[in-house]
Amino acid sequence: MGILLFYNADCPRCARQAARTCRMDWLNRVETRTDESPLGEVPVGEIVVIDTDSRRVFTGALATRKVCLQIPLLLPLGLILYLPPILRMVERDKIGCDGEVCEI
Repeated sequence: MGILLFYNADCPRCARQAARTCRMDWLNRVETRTDESPLGEVPVGEIVVIDTDSRRVFTGALATRKVCLQIPLLLPLGLILYLPPILRMVERDKIGCDGEVCEI
């Protein structure tokens, strides 16, 4: 049980988030990867998540939710992301990235 988390190594913000995710992942459920994802090269500011059990691919806010559900400290956030208005808000905020903050 776990996920593969693909991110763009050229994005400093993504690299910091991936490092934080690894530090909080004491159950070893998340494997971070910087190689090409099954969907191709991961754009700066985006992530691609693959569920290792079902082999389903997630992007955007659904990928964020999948990551949060794997890490005990982030589980409450993952559960909140099941609420459609919150999920839409997160999806809107994740579009684009200039290396420090994501832009709308």
